[in-house]
Amino acid sequence: MCVYVRFHNKAIFTIIKLLTSIIKFKKVYIFNTLTKFFYLGNYCYSIYNVKLFNPNFNDPTFRYCNGGAYGNFYSNYLLNIKKNFHFIDIGANIGIYSLIASKNKNCNYIYAFEPNPEVFTNLKKNLERLVNAKIINSAISNKSGEIDFYIDPKSSGSSQINNFKSNFKIKSINGENLKKIINKDKFFNIKIDVEGHEVVVLNEIINSITLKKINSIYIEIANNKNDYNYFKNRLDRFNLIYFKKSKKRCDCLFEKI
Repeated sequence: MCVYVRFHNKAIFTIIKLLTSIIKFKKVYIFNTLTKFFYLGNYCYSIYNVKLFNPNFNDPTFRYCNGGAYGNFYSNYLLNIKKNFHFIDIGANIGIYSLIASKNKNCNYIYAFEPNPEVFTNLKKNLERLVNAKIINSAISNKSGEIDFYIDPKSSGSSQINNFKSNFKIKSINGENLKKIINKDKFFNIKIDVEGHEVVVLNEIINSITLKKINSIYIEIANNKNDYNYFKNRLDRFNLIYFKKSKKRCDCLFEKI
């Protein structure tokens, strides 16, 4: 049965990806709908060709990860890094970018941080086959210990550190704790997606890792000119090589000069 499920899901993935490469209209929706209808067992293949266990098509963030709503720029960037690196995935959710990074033979190690305990279970399942990964059920903040967190019942990716709308307590580590977890002698590519906590996280990162050891930082921020200018000035030793904005958010990739 396991062999059949593996063959079936891979075949379905191949067919649906080919179909959506031809039909561009509502590509993400079509990929998700067909995958949801046809996959077997407890996993499916995302459009990025990585296994996602315990598919939850009711969660918008899962659908974004599975159907490729994030686009291909950063996934292709991770796949094509030419020198050895460690990947730090902050706000990993179910680990889509950690899984993509793991496909690059130059990715020597992955640190995936996800504070939401409900999502962490699936993150752990998705990454359990990676021997070079450390999965941490914690947020990165300027406080160490328990902090307030809001779990969004509608979308796991909208959950966030929030003192005013908190409905849960999560574990948090600061920059000093981070130094003890990572190998500071390696080169890092870092992804930050923390729903409004980006300034704090970036400061803790910069205080923990020598800038010359950071190759790139990919960060999602609010579509706000002041926020954008802050990060551009804060990362003045980096080139902004990718910038894409929607009504609410901006995706920025800064690469070391």
